[in-house]
Amino acid sequence: MLKKLIYIPISLLLILLSCICFCMIYLSYHYVLPAKADVNLKTASKSYFTRAEYVQPTEPPTEPPTMEEPEPEPEPEPEAPYYMQLDMSTVSSYHNSNSEVVGWIKISGTVINYPIMQNGDNEYYVNHSWNKQSSHAGAIFADFRCNLEKSDDTILYGHNMGNGSMFHAIKNYKTSSWGNSHKYIEIATLEHRYLYKILSCNVLYGEAGAKFEYWNFVEMNRTDYRNFLNGIRNSATVWYGDDKHLPRDNYEKIITLQTCNSGANDGIRCVVFAYRVGEF
Repeated sequence: MLKKLIYIPISLLLILLSCICFCMIYLSYHYVLPAKADVNLKTASKSYFTRAEYVQPTEPPTEPPTMEEPEPEPEPEPEAPYYMQLDMSTVSSYHNSNSEVVGWIKISGTVINYPIMQNGDNEYYVNHSWNKQSSHAGAIFADFRCNLEKSDDTILYGHNMGNGSMFHAIKNYKTSSWGNSHKYIEIATLEHRYLYKILSCNVLYGEAGAKFEYWNFVEMNRTDYRNFLNGIRNSATVWYGDDKHLPRDNYEKIITLQTCNSGANDGIRCVVFAYRVGEF
């Protein structure tokens, strides 16, 4: 009888434990597992939206703004034609009076309108006029080594007179505005008329030992000619030339006008270089 009484509580206890286990299994299946599954889903969802290949949607592309075409630079106005004024008959007339008249020089808008003299040295016409009269003003004369028709460079000398005569006016080429309105030099010989265009105005030392001995480039080969042009360009006080269209090798003849610069140093010269643009 006692044994039966003992088995009854034990049985009840086992039943109770069984019920508790059943409840725990039930609750775990319906509540705990779904919650864990939900956490996993959330984690997977977060991982998906941060994947590298994911691209955030953007606004649809728009057409780039239309760039306005730059306005073309205006074409430079063509230079007004220059009309030669020298008459070769004037050269012939003066030559008939003095056979050492070899040509004529004129710069429009200036007093430079003189016969060009030449003899066997560079001294006589320093203090003699074109008609061989003694003169403080001298005359415009060509270097004895030069030929107005043929030399690669012809050097013309003239005094810088205080009254504005002879080659005084070429110093004005040190002012670009003046030079640009006096671009051309007319030269006439007994047979031809030539037009020259200004390349530069240079203030240079004009005696032996100068850095640029411009007076020693009378007859030139191609290399000498290029060196001469480089010397002119590099020493220019005012450059009037077009760097894209420099005189061609030994084709466009050069003319050089030289006068004193009226400075403290008597060796300083004002030198104007021009190149032949044609025969008229």
